[in-house]
Amino acid sequence: MGEGRERHGQPDAKSDTQPEIRQNTTLLARLTELEQENARLQAALSTACSGCDDLLTVTALNEDLRTAFTALERSRAAHADSERRLRAILDSAVGHAILTLAPDGRVTSWNPGAARILGWSEEEAQGQPVEILFPPEDAAAGVPAALRVRALAEGRIQEERGFRRRDGSAVWGALTILPLQGDEDGFLWILHDRSDERRMEEAIADVRRRATDILDSIDEALVALDSDYRVIYQNRRAEQLDRQSLSAVRGRRLWEVWPQLAGSDLEALCRRTMTERQPTAIEKRFDGEGTTLWLEIRFLPTPEGVGCFFRDITTRKRAEEEARASHERAVKILESISDAFYAVDHDWRFSYINRKAEQVWGRSRDTLLGRRLWEAFPKILGSEALEAQKQAVREGREITVEVLSPTMGNWVEASIYPSTDGLSVYFRDITARRQAQQALLQAKETAEAADLAKGKFLAAASHDLRQPLQALLLFVDVLKPHVQGSQGANALMHLGRGLDALKELLDSLLDMSRLDAGVVQPNIETVSMAPLFDHIAASYRPVAAAKGLELHMSSCNAAARTDRTLLTRMVRNLVENALRYTESGRIDIECRRGGGRLLIEVRDTGIGIPPDHLERIWEEFHQVGNPERDRNRGLGLGLAIVRRLSQLLNHPVDVQSKPGQGTSFVITLPLCRNVEVPATPAEAATAGRGRFAVVVDDDAIVLLGLETIFREWGYQVLVAGSAQKAVEGLSRTGRRPDLIVADYRLREGQYGTDAVARIRALYDDPGSAPIPGLILTGETGPDCERDAVAHGLGIIHKPVTPRQLGHALGELLGAP
Repeated sequence: MGEGRERHGQPDAKSDTQPEIRQNTTLLARLTELEQENARLQAALSTACSGCDDLLTVTALNEDLRTAFTALERSRAAHADSERRLRAILDSAVGHAILTLAPDGRVTSWNPGAARILGWSEEEAQGQPVEILFPPEDAAAGVPAALRVRALAEGRIQEERGFRRRDGSAVWGALTILPLQGDEDGFLWILHDRSDERRMEEAIADVRRRATDILDSIDEALVALDSDYRVIYQNRRAEQLDRQSLSAVRGRRLWEVWPQLAGSDLEALCRRTMTERQPTAIEKRFDGEGTTLWLEIRFLPTPEGVGCFFRDITTRKRAEEEARASHERAVKILESISDAFYAVDHDWRFSYINRKAEQVWGRSRDTLLGRRLWEAFPKILGSEALEAQKQAVREGREITVEVLSPTMGNWVEASIYPSTDGLSVYFRDITARRQAQQALLQAKETAEAADLAKGKFLAAASHDLRQPLQALLLFVDVLKPHVQGSQGANALMHLGRGLDALKELLDSLLDMSRLDAGVVQPNIETVSMAPLFDHIAASYRPVAAAKGLELHMSSCNAAARTDRTLLTRMVRNLVENALRYTESGRIDIECRRGGGRLLIEVRDTGIGIPPDHLERIWEEFHQVGNPERDRNRGLGLGLAIVRRLSQLLNHPVDVQSKPGQGTSFVITLPLCRNVEVPATPAEAATAGRGRFAVVVDDDAIVLLGLETIFREWGYQVLVAGSAQKAVEGLSRTGRRPDLIVADYRLREGQYGTDAVARIRALYDDPGSAPIPGLILTGETGPDCERDAVAHGLGIIHKPVTPRQLGHALGELLGAP
């Protein structure tokens, strides 16, 4: 730091003050000698004058005395000038705290730099013991006294340690102590503040440590070489492969560590990368005693030299060998199947044709292989068959179609499978089946037309019947004052009840016919469950209380995508059904989340449903335990309407029942996630508060970025390049994670969902919820989403900003 200050015109306190102090010490010693000589001459002059015998002697003595006084005055002036220059240097060295101590350790001088760095003014510091500059524990341990003893013994000491400012804060400084030589011994202390440099060094060391942790977590073995092919670093995976520690190989050349590489193709590749600065790679087989190891070896140029990456690909190589054997078996199978089969490459050229296809086309495959599909069969251009194959390639998915063959003129069923090599097509003649299907379709259309006509008729008829029924109901009330006698009133009462039952029947028939006729169009919107449940409770609690039943309502703070009116009708019908068939006990209506969906359950303690009736309850007019058709138990249309509404809204309804114990109906609805998110999900998730997160990703850069953002949020983080690395790390920490974030597709055919499952299995506790997990992926296909949902995991797609990640974690951690 001193060199830096000289470049900026500021003197270095150590180099400038030490010569001045030495000069002052010399001048003080000379001044003392002159004063002693002056005293001797004065005494001689006095003696000489008292005798007055020898005038020459007196004159000589006076001359010596004047000479001594002159030298004394010059020495005093030089000393004063040196003192002024020393003080100027000390005052200008504001970058250093420079102080002198008495032999007992008390401060005797204090420069402006000491006031700036340590906080005490010169007046406050004068006479204070130097212990005030040390932390209390160091002062109590006698560190200041020990430093003085060392300085006297060694002549000069230098070290770095922590000191204490006047306000109690810490400062890290580089200290130099010099003993002073002179009449009064003491010490010179020069202290340079290195707090900022130390913080920077600690930050750099922390970054290096985290980078090393990440490099140690990846599956690839890494050996870094300098320009002289000497090892400067290797990660933990490399140590496992070569069974040598970093300290044992550091500084040694590559072929000194691994002699078998000398003169090999690997050495040639390494040298090529070093000289040409271009990456190289090779797959190498190593045979041992009874073992075979395949390594993928990559050499990448680095600023220092070359990075050597080694990955064990033995499993992949074995899989490739198995794939080749599997291909041979597949060829045998394709030649023996009854379906015609052919394959084309990405240029639509035939790459394989089985024997059955030869027979169907009546052409030898030797004349077709290598030709484009439309070159061999020109009529296929523009056909539905070719468009289906193009669609399969374009969408990257399997397609099965039934088309009229443009080459043979018959109907064929073709199953089309896109692959990395091109397209595979199986086809068979289905002309006879197609004709049978056509006949069946016509019959089905006739039946559906009849059923539709029936539905329309019922809708019109029930509507038309409502008018006269309404009149009859009015006339019953009109007749009441005119009917005399109990017998007539009784008959009129039964007439009113009959009309009420007829009205209920017509209303249900109208609903049924409208549903069957397809005239009901749902209005899908976001529907909050809390108001719906409040409405149901207000409607049916009095009815339940009148029967002596308990009605319990358990709502939830959630919403679903549904039709508000039709869903309400479904729930009301299920509640009315429970009320009809429950004589004692309770009825529960509950809303909850499950499997990424919203569930509404209506549960009773009624008579239950026999197993052989569980499917029949959805039929019109079917009632359990009501052979007499008691109208007080309804008409048997409520559950039939529930089934039709379930199909219309795509809300599956499941029923479970035990005779004599009760019945449970569960409606499954699509959950509206945006309603469940807390008011500030990102703030809740990004305030880590020491929570423990496990991050699994096989990309080192992504892993470092995720680790950095999680640590900034206040999480403790374990990063790993694979599920195995994560499990090994957790076994060392012993702490249960609060959160798992994993990439979906990892190396060696592993998946992030499997990694989450393995980590959860370490802490499998039936009494606790599974560890929350989030899949972070660049894939957008349905397989990834289905897999994540099956494991109860959230999903978010790359590239992702910290804000988006925070919101995703808010949804995950904020869910009850």
